[in-house]
Amino acid sequence: MEITLLYTSLIAVLAVFLSFKTGLVRGKTNTMLGEGDSSELLQSIRAFGNLVEYAPLALILLALLEMQNLDAWKLHMLGSLYFLFRISHAYGISISRESTPYRLVGAIGNWIIILVMAIYGIYTYII
Repeated sequence: MEITLLYTSLIAVLAVFLSFKTGLVRGKTNTMLGEGDSSELLQSIRAFGNLVEYAPLALILLALLEMQNLDAWKLHMLGSLYFLFRISHAYGISISRESTPYRLVGAIGNWIIILVMAIYGIYTYII
């Protein structure tokens, strides 16, 4: 489970960073609950929120694939791409309320990696 530990730790650092950033924006806007009328705060909240909505599922799938002895290079490929897509998505949300290439690539990449892991899990069960 060392590979999953690595990517879970990287995602945890990203989550703490995004949470801290949200706290700073809350202090700057003096908005302790909700997002008020601050676009920057809403973007910060959603960058963190979207990560914590999807990351548990992706990391559970990664752990289960590691338990099924998926090749280490494949696990690293899935984990590193997932992490990079999450950074891209968070950055894309942070820079604009509108759709950005970073947000789009991050969102689609997030879905693809989760689907690839899920399909491989189903395949492993059937075979």
